[in-house]
Amino acid sequence: MKKYLLGIDNGGSMTKCAVFDLKGNEIAVASVRIPLIEPQAGWTERDLNEVWEGNAKVISEAVKKAGVSPDEIIGIGLTGYGNGICFVDKEGNPVYNGVVSSDNRGADLCTRLADEGVQDAIYHLTYQEFWPAQTAIMMVWFKENMPEVLEKTTYVLSIKDFIRMKLTGNPCYEVTETTCNGLMNIHTQEYDPDIFKALGLSEYMDRMPKYAGVTEVSGRVTEEAAKKTGLTAGIPVAGSCYDVNTGALASGILDDDTLCMIAGTWSINEHLTKELIDGANSIARSYHPDYYILEESSPTSASNFEWFVESFLEPDRPGVSKGTLYDECNRLVDSIPPEDSDVIFIPYLFASATHPDAKGAFFNLTSYNNRGHVIRSIYEGIVFSSKVHVKRLMEGGKTFKSAKLSGGITKSEVWSQMVCDIFQMPLEVSAASEPGALGAAMCAAIAGGAYKNYDEAVKEMVHMKKTYYPNKEKAEIYNKKFAAYEKALAALDFFYTEE
Repeated sequence: MKKYLLGIDNGGSMTKCAVFDLKGNEIAVASVRIPLIEPQAGWTERDLNEVWEGNAKVISEAVKKAGVSPDEIIGIGLTGYGNGICFVDKEGNPVYNGVVSSDNRGADLCTRLADEGVQDAIYHLTYQEFWPAQTAIMMVWFKENMPEVLEKTTYVLSIKDFIRMKLTGNPCYEVTETTCNGLMNIHTQEYDPDIFKALGLSEYMDRMPKYAGVTEVSGRVTEEAAKKTGLTAGIPVAGSCYDVNTGALASGILDDDTLCMIAGTWSINEHLTKELIDGANSIARSYHPDYYILEESSPTSASNFEWFVESFLEPDRPGVSKGTLYDECNRLVDSIPPEDSDVIFIPYLFASATHPDAKGAFFNLTSYNNRGHVIRSIYEGIVFSSKVHVKRLMEGGKTFKSAKLSGGITKSEVWSQMVCDIFQMPLEVSAASEPGALGAAMCAAIAGGAYKNYDEAVKEMVHMKKTYYPNKEKAEIYNKKFAAYEKALAALDFFYTEE
């Protein structure tokens, strides 16, 4: 009997389920866009009952599309956006909408708690700076604004762990997410009373469930979930990890010499590290037992380009496929040398990577500029935002021999080469169309006994489709453009700072 794996990815934009064989080949994928609920400006939520229905739908569709028997599936891996928050009762039913990681309602709270010294007081326990949709911040926000939600809550979960509970009946976190949600002591890997006390959350510490290891079996598909999804009851579900980790694992990163970049809804920039580095924005346990993962990220990536396509290209081209529009964009960008356009785009349509209040902007637009100049500036701005994050990762003198890139940008050779030229290092591009799902499936492969460890799983399941090499002649051109981009960021700091 052949053996297959499922990887389920609840991302900020789409929910996906992919079927893989043990060689990492994607057999089939199904996806669904679950509508966002935006009750107020800056709030992003989803109906968790709809989220579960959507997951059940894509699981069933992916398995049918793959033409495999549910009995041939030996393991399931789960991933999704990190943090946000899901409030559920003891039966696993939601007591409030799921808050998505792009939610910004906690921005003022982050500033207040930092000013009050709370962040500094617990930083060396968590190695996490506050950010608006962080689970810790969300719990404080709900305590102060909607305490009735917390009172009704038995378990606080992340989005992937909500799906775990629906699949297995087991309320369970996993170790990578618990160490990035701002509530766990990264040294002891335990929820720490001192952290909860500093945040004013002591009475809610019992809402946090136990956690599993990344490659441990965290539960098995229940009879009820089997009926809902078409799966076979008893399939093991791995602890897995959130998308920052699964993306790196799917790129085959097992050392600290390689920069990992993931360009999807979020710009995720990261590397493995054996050290806890003071001043880092976010350090958590990684999938690899010997390493932490150091992350710099913000929602400043390809979703900004999608906004342009959906707002300005699609309405004028009814019936034209997105693939055709993407091809046109690539041709336009490729037709304009980087030195021939000084338009700067700041990809802050959804949130900022620098000043907390900054919004998206174009600089240097003139009547001379056409659609190609604008699109090129969007491509460049998204990569420059990634470079801002990578500069922070390298502040302590860290260097990288090479980089690996996954996500939507990799479908464009023009954009991938631009990344390579801006960073001026060899760039390997993942062959995986769904790297998050693949990384989750790799966790399931180890949990299910198909492979003994990460080395074996990476050797068999990770495939890169192309290596790009930097054009040295473009290094100075892009350095000057990046310097102009940083000046634009400084202008936004001035514009959005109150006197």
